[in-house]
Amino acid sequence: MGMKKRINRKAIWAMSAAALCMTGALTLEHAAAYFTTYVSAGGSQIVHLGSQTELNEDVSDMTKHITVTNTSQISDCFVRVKVFYGGDLAISYQDKSESGNLWRYSKEDEYWYYSPILPAGESTEVLYVKIGDLPEDFDRDSFNVVVIQECTPVIYDETGRATADWNTVYTDYDQTQGEGADR
Repeated sequence: MGMKKRINRKAIWAMSAAALCMTGALTLEHAAAYFTTYVSAGGSQIVHLGSQTELNEDVSDMTKHITVTNTSQISDCFVRVKVFYGGDLAISYQDKSESGNLWRYSKEDEYWYYSPILPAGESTEVLYVKIGDLPEDFDRDSFNVVVIQECTPVIYDETGRATADWNTVYTDYDQTQGEGADR
């Protein structure tokens, strides 16, 4: 009877060791896959998410000619501009687009919106901002009209319709400053 207990203990130890080895063998494949696909990276890189635009302004006869160019090579976008003038002079706007009124004014937020999507590499039609009713002593060489332009990538809603999300803020990581800079 003493011999029987010993054989059972040896068998139990042998089966336990075999089970442990089999468990290890089963997880070895997953561990090997982890170590062959795991990659570590360091450093930083500025990431541009989508669209980038450039404001173009020319002035003649007290009229500012404003266009926005989508400088992205791949991303279409929506654009808008806001115009500020600190003086008491009246500002008037004209959209002389060949294909109709492409710029529309929003009284709600005082932006001018370019209504079609601006394709990558293309520019908007001209929006004209005219300073009117100038006094005779007005210095025509030093007037300042400030134009702010913004863009947002084209996003699509659940029905597939293109929309603009003007509340989304994208940032680039500034490697030299160590912090984000709004774009």
